[in-house]
Parts: sequence; structure tokens; C-alpha cells
Amino acid sequence: MIANEQQRTPCEVFSRSMGFIRPTRNFNIGKYSEFCERKTFTECNCLTTGARHTELMKKVA
Repeated sequence: MIANEQQRTPCEVFSRSMGFIRPTRNFNIGKYSEFCERKTFTECNCLTTGARHTELMKKVA
């Protein structure tokens, strides 16, 4: 189901910035672009073991 504009509820996104939880709409241009470039945590990377884990760690470093 695709919602039209009347069915949508405005949502405010919060992020932890320099130790404080703040709404992203208050970020300046630099802080907002930094927020957009962040990588998110994925559980599958934590569950890998052995050679695959070593391979992933080399990519991160």
C-alpha cells in the first residue's frame, strides 16, 4: 500500500551528536552530511568467524 500525502505522519529523526541526542533537522550542513555518510551496524558482520572475519577486518582497516 502506498500512502498519499494526507495519510503520512511527519516523523522527526534524532541522532546522538557529540554526546547529545538532537533532532537532525537542527544540524548544520556539515553535521548533516556527516550524519548521512555514517555506516550502520549490521549483525551479520558480527556473526562471521574465521577467515571470513579476517577478510572483513582487512576491508575495514
